[in-house]
Amino acid sequence: MEMKREAEDKFSSDHDVDENREDFLCSCCFNLMTQPTSLMCGHNFCRGCLARWFLTSRKRECPTCRQKWQGHPKVNITLRNMMYRLFKEEVKQLDIDLENDEETKSKLDDFDKKLQSKETESDPRAFCSGILLTLIAILVIYLAWYWRKSDQDLLIKKPLWSWKPQDVSTWLTELTWAELYSQYVLQEKIDGTMLMGFDEESLKKKLHIDNNVHLKALLYAIQGMTETGVKFPTNLWEYKALYPGRSLFLLYGLKDFPRTTILYLYLFNYEEVFLPFVHYTTPSNESHYVIAEVKPATWQLITFIMYTILLPYWLVGKFSWLYSDVHRWTSLFVMFSCFLLSFIEVSLFRSLLFNNENRIRSHVKMVISMGIFVILWPVVPRLICDFFFYAALYFSSVQLCVQIKNNIVNNNL
Repeated sequence: MEMKREAEDKFSSDHDVDENREDFLCSCCFNLMTQPTSLMCGHNFCRGCLARWFLTSRKRECPTCRQKWQGHPKVNITLRNMMYRLFKEEVKQLDIDLENDEETKSKLDDFDKKLQSKETESDPRAFCSGILLTLIAILVIYLAWYWRKSDQDLLIKKPLWSWKPQDVSTWLTELTWAELYSQYVLQEKIDGTMLMGFDEESLKKKLHIDNNVHLKALLYAIQGMTETGVKFPTNLWEYKALYPGRSLFLLYGLKDFPRTTILYLYLFNYEEVFLPFVHYTTPSNESHYVIAEVKPATWQLITFIMYTILLPYWLVGKFSWLYSDVHRWTSLFVMFSCFLLSFIEVSLFRSLLFNNENRIRSHVKMVISMGIFVILWPVVPRLICDFFFYAALYFSSVQLCVQIKNNIVNNNL
């Protein structure tokens, strides 16, 4: 009876070991694991099998469930000790076989070297990225503070009647085409009050104007300033100082949805923004001098519409080029961003031709979000507007370069 009981106990023990054996099989080769290595997802593999997978696929992911893993997976000591107690002879034989397998040992060495090298490379890269992002944030905040402080010195912040001769001269210089008349302003000591009282004859005499187009343009500008009491914005910084939220909307709109944004300007800012934009980008002989009261010719509109449909970023780039004398570096940033955006747009059209529904849905969501912003921008705090404005203006080109690089890597371009 006792011998029978011992035989039954041994059979039960062997049966339990056989049942447990499945828990110690490699998920790749389905044999008992050699140097069992565990991943974050919970799957276990022979270290040699995991090394072959990594060196072949070049991916840090589980061969079974494809979950990503980080760091440098080590041999699971607890699991190895448990296997040694249950399958002592087999584990010893597996270790001996590994010692004699030069190919597997070589792959394990390569596996460890590559993971160690990636670990040493990742830390400095992450540190430098954090430093760079911090510096960019500080720079953007400084720009927002600096230009906000500088806005107080702009002519649009001064009533016309308080202008001094130097302010009138500065205004004419900003018009570029009227710069030659600024010297006569200083000679005659023409201030803002005198400027408001000029008619066509007195203006022509005081400033020695021989060009009738210039005379007509200056009279129109003076009449407008007399009615409103302040000057019209003639450059980017003045327009942003008056309309911070609208400037932010136009900047992001022209970057992400140029055609929709131009349509918006036609419907809601026709004389103030749309007409000057048309005249500057598709000029006629008088467009650069008399903007708001000259309606564009038919050929101008046709040319403008064609560019808007086919090459909208070319229009934005040309508009920036015209102000390169006033905003040299800003214009260069904008033109470079327009070039990158045109490149990305070509790839987007190619994707749409292949019915990429995800891209279409993403584009529609972005349009809706911009529509919501149109409603909310009047109540957005000035400092927040300035922060995002300068971030988009000066750092969009960096973000676009990274986007193009990622698209090329992922074979989307």
